[in-house]
Amino acid sequence: MNPKKIYFASDAHLGARFHREPLAVEKRLVRWLDSICDEAAAVYFLGDMFDYWFEYKYVVPKGFTRFLGKVADMADKGIEMHFFIGNHDIWMFDYLPAETGAIIHREPLTVDLMGKRFFLAHGDEVDNRSLMFRFLRGLFRNTFCQQLYAAIHPRWTMGFAYGWSLHSRQAGLREQEETGSYKGEAAEYLVLFAKEYLKTHPDIHFFIFGHRHIMLDLMLSRTSRLLIAGDWMRHFSYIVWDGESLTMEQFETEE
Repeated sequence: MNPKKIYFASDAHLGARFHREPLAVEKRLVRWLDSICDEAAAVYFLGDMFDYWFEYKYVVPKGFTRFLGKVADMADKGIEMHFFIGNHDIWMFDYLPAETGAIIHREPLTVDLMGKRFFLAHGDEVDNRSLMFRFLRGLFRNTFCQQLYAAIHPRWTMGFAYGWSLHSRQAGLREQEETGSYKGEAAEYLVLFAKEYLKTHPDIHFFIFGHRHIMLDLMLSRTSRLLIAGDWMRHFSYIVWDGESLTMEQFETEE
């Protein structure tokens, strides 16, 4: 039997209005999980797997039945299923751990995996370029603001959230067309963060992020690499660690 492997993926934005075929995206993600189930020791979802997620006391967003069922099935088989909150699905509380066995991470995580040290995060947590972005991030993570938001009926909050997400995505795609995807080592803020972080934490072997929707594998030093996991909107990409090699791959399957 092959040694167990650890997988990383991010940014499926399940439920997003900009998906032409939302169910097809979810089914493809589930097929990928099916394909790795026998070899996986753990799966790390690095944020924004849902385009919007807010848990009320008795209500959660509808949909995602196949995906959540597969997460629960894999967790029941002893596979660690990790979710990092992203900037779209910040409001995960106790539902996923209770119902699927998932482990939730609200901050970047430094962890030793099969002999190497990893720094894992969605990526928005270290983005301090925009004052407005930092303000909104603090607002959305504030417990009191979350309680106020929860007092509004889901009929209004969910429609507002999905509409805002669609508007933000359309604006982001226009910006991407104008400036290109990868901004280069001198301007890519996740690269700049990792290089600075290495100065005080030289023991990090791998930085893995989501958030930017690009596939990037970059050597930072002789002993450290940075990878950005792409997404499950265009690239259908993931990262796999087998204890010896860390590789970026794309899931291709017959529809």
